[in-house]
Amino acid sequence: MRSTRMRFFVAIFSMAIPLAGLSADDSSGDSSVIREIQAYVEAFNAEDAAKVESMWAENATHMDHELNQRTDGRAAIMADIAAVFDLPEPVTLSGSVDNVRMVTDSVASIDGKINVTVGDFEPTTNKFSAILTKQDEKWVIDSMEEMSVPSPVSAAAALSKLDWLIGSWQDASGEMRVRCSVKRAIGGSFLVRSFEASADDEAVAQSTQVIGWDPRLGQFRSWTFDADGSFGEGVWSENGGQWLIKSAQVLADGQTASGTFVMTPQDSDHFAIELIGRTIEGELQPSSPEVTVSRVGSSDEADDSTTTTEPSSGQ
Repeated sequence: MRSTRMRFFVAIFSMAIPLAGLSADDSSGDSSVIREIQAYVEAFNAEDAAKVESMWAENATHMDHELNQRTDGRAAIMADIAAVFDLPEPVTLSGSVDNVRMVTDSVASIDGKINVTVGDFEPTTNKFSAILTKQDEKWVIDSMEEMSVPSPVSAAAALSKLDWLIGSWQDASGEMRVRCSVKRAIGGSFLVRSFEASADDEAVAQSTQVIGWDPRLGQFRSWTFDADGSFGEGVWSENGGQWLIKSAQVLADGQTASGTFVMTPQDSDHFAIELIGRTIEGELQPSSPEVTVSRVGSSDEADDSTTTTEPSSGQ
């Protein structure tokens, strides 16, 4: 039997459109698309097969990427939809439309997600992309693709991309020596980094940073706390072999600071780091020079009392 996910697509399609903040009352192209889809869902929920059929293009296609299954033509698609009307189990639909784009006056592209619950089974979630075309002043579904939504990656699994940071590090260039250690913590779902800068064997700055995976952003985030009372957060992104950490901080005196740390792994035992675009209260500050940080121990040798590598944005 063909995938039932395609059969449920149209109902959720029109139900979800208003969630995108679009109104069906104005005369814009996307609103006319919405009105047509709203009419479709009424026909679908009423199990009006003739009406539903009229709203698919004759040569429409459906592609299920998970099953690698393509359905060509309105007749074949309607055979699948008719099977939904005969299902003994109740079907619950929910979802959202993420984007409606008018390609031309007669072509619209729509992207979103659908959640399908059949009887007592667990709901399934899929992404869809559809193309609607205007034929004889009426919008019809020309093609639709469905893709499974990847299972959310666990925080611990996501952090494996930063495993190269685990261990003890030191930057001894210049007059100040900077040491840090990095360890997994809290069940392996976070990295904890501790930083200590010293001059003449006397600590002049200390901070602790926690790095975790944000499943909503799909990015790493970090939270930094300094011994002087300042604190900040950052969002990490990978770009061409470098890590960019866009940071914002509240300094001990209440001023705000921001900047982007650029971290460049060089090999398993060295990485370079610099701070660019640094501001305090919106005023641009000189960028910090790039420094090279060297590994001095493994994660097993890292000191529990210390864990960061970069200096504060406000320094």
